[in-house]
Amino acid sequence: MEEKKQTNSSTIVLTVVGIIALVVICVGGSFAYFTAVATSNEQTITTGTLTTKYISGQDISATNIIPTEETGAQLHKFSVQNTGNNPATLKLSLVETTLKKEEADTTSANLKWALYEANESYVEQGVAIATGDFATVNPTTLLKDSISIDGGTTKYYILKIWLDEIDAPQNEDQGMSFSTKVQVDMQKG
Repeated sequence: MEEKKQTNSSTIVLTVVGIIALVVICVGGSFAYFTAVATSNEQTITTGTLTTKYISGQDISATNIIPTEETGAQLHKFSVQNTGNNPATLKLSLVETTLKKEEADTTSANLKWALYEANESYVEQGVAIATGDFATVNPTTLLKDSISIDGGTTKYYILKIWLDEIDAPQNEDQGMSFSTKVQVDMQKG
């Protein structure tokens, strides 16, 4: 009788451990799937007469950024369509911006950004229309304002973000993590 109780207890313990393992696997798999989908798929946001399409998602993030030249920058492509009949004026910003090193807030004049107008195939059209860096980090950074867009037209943009290589040791820039979102707003006249 004692042996039968031990066998039943062992079976119960193994069953409970199996159920817990299955729950952990399911939760972990669901989280990983959501993270991949949320950060890599095209997103479209419509507000009033403006439709913004983020080709690789609205969220931008990078960890352990490696120094490079602008030609090696991360590219973030998006378009803004004025679906109305009247002209509109846009403001492009980075919002919810954080720059951290070892969990502490930091800044970097070597972390750069450049905003370009592009064509429908996302080929740059001329020189950057705005540039900057993260020597100071604010939750909101203005990229460009007072952008006119006629009714029924679409404008295409490329935002580049990179850690500028400066031909000197960049120990202060190692181990940084960066996150932000591109936001498009209609400016009031």
